[in-house]
Amino acid sequence: MRAKRSLLSAILILLAFALALAPCLPARAAGGYSSAYSAVLNHLQSGSAPQFGSIGGEWKVIALARSGRITPQSSYAGDYYTRIEQMAASNGSNVLDPNRSTDNSRLILALTAIGRDARDVAGYDLTAPLSDLSYVKRQGVNGAVFALLALDCNSAYGMDQAKQACVDFILSREIAGGGWALAGANPDPDVTSMAITALSRQSGASAAVGRGIDALSRIQNEDGGFSSMGTANCESCAQVLLALASAGVNGASDSRFVKSGGSVLDALLRYFTGSGFAHTAGGGVNAMASEQAAYCLCGYDRLMHGRDPLFNMNDVSFINSSPTPVPTAAPTATPRPTPTPTPKPTATPAPTAVPTAAPTEAPTESAEIEPPSEEPTGASTEAPATPAAPITPFEEPTEDAEPTAVPEVPTETPAETPAPTPETTYYPPTDGDGMYHRPNRAPYYIAGAALLLGSAAAAFILIRKHKNTRK
Repeated sequence: MRAKRSLLSAILILLAFALALAPCLPARAAGGYSSAYSAVLNHLQSGSAPQFGSIGGEWKVIALARSGRITPQSSYAGDYYTRIEQMAASNGSNVLDPNRSTDNSRLILALTAIGRDARDVAGYDLTAPLSDLSYVKRQGVNGAVFALLALDCNSAYGMDQAKQACVDFILSREIAGGGWALAGANPDPDVTSMAITALSRQSGASAAVGRGIDALSRIQNEDGGFSSMGTANCESCAQVLLALASAGVNGASDSRFVKSGGSVLDALLRYFTGSGFAHTAGGGVNAMASEQAAYCLCGYDRLMHGRDPLFNMNDVSFINSSPTPVPTAAPTATPRPTPTPTPKPTATPAPTAVPTAAPTEAPTESAEIEPPSEEPTGASTEAPATPAAPITPFEEPTEDAEPTAVPEVPTETPAETPAPTPETTYYPPTDGDGMYHRPNRAPYYIAGAALLLGSAAAAFILIRKHKNTRK
């Protein structure tokens, strides 16, 4: 009887010891997202072919392209682009929706991800409408956030003034205390996360990004998840994880985002159904939840492997024939033709002929030069008489200069060099010292070792007691 009591006591001691150490261990290991990430990509890739749209379209393509599941040269990407060209041609305008600039923004991101220049889609420049802030603001801060993401995803698009206008508008909508929302004075996790994702590469927005991150930490649920409009859901967790990754913060290990019930990554993975992701706990596979979880896990995975953030697509080269931007240099001067002198009249009884006057002005255009057969949308309708040096697709297009008068002596005006794209900056991730920190797993190893040692010690005591009882 005494031996049984000792055995029971030892078991209870082991359980208590394990429960005491449980909070020190992650609910899921940081690498435990890989199987869910791979499965949801399989789910998306095996589904229906992507079409233009916010569900089953661009977000699916972005997840598959940025994860490396499809390449710009793949038939999957090529077939999708063909459908997009047909849609753009049928639409007949570079404005896809007069009230939703996010349609343009979303498509620009997807096309760039598969190596297609969004400035030339069936002859339409899809980036141009985003230079109109009044159009972008029709969707409030959400419109500006996605316009900034789209225009900033590849340096070839340039449009620095439009990007800065979006940055200024987003910063002007920050809530007191940090964060953003479509309406009201309380930060919303989805809107705040999207704003952080967009601003994380803007050098003048680091302070606002930091306040937004702190706001997300404050509104995180104790189980590690997030609620939007009073409902805990998968998409909110996914957007927070992506925002943190975009700012260089590991949502699985940063202490600000590990609550008593786990981290934000743990919370997101609880919505995994085995193939896709559910919108709410206990639900079935949801298309929107699965697509958002996929591309947000892609952003997190890129952080873990030291790659560029999800929406920094400067690592993608364009493979479609993008229009050659018109340089800002003044048109090459047309050489002044030498007037043909009139022969001096010979002296005859006839009246003296009046000499023909030499031309006083040189012609400004040559009749032999034909305009190019195709011009990019929004470019000047006149091309310089002599073509400038070829411009690579990643150079920033510039506006045409006003035509200048033909000089007396032909001179060459060097083409202006596009202004360099500002260096990207990232919000200091973890300890506030401005340095990036890889996840610190030492406490987990120590806790695991302590658990093993404690179990061994308890087993040893139990065996000793059992032997003494039998003597």
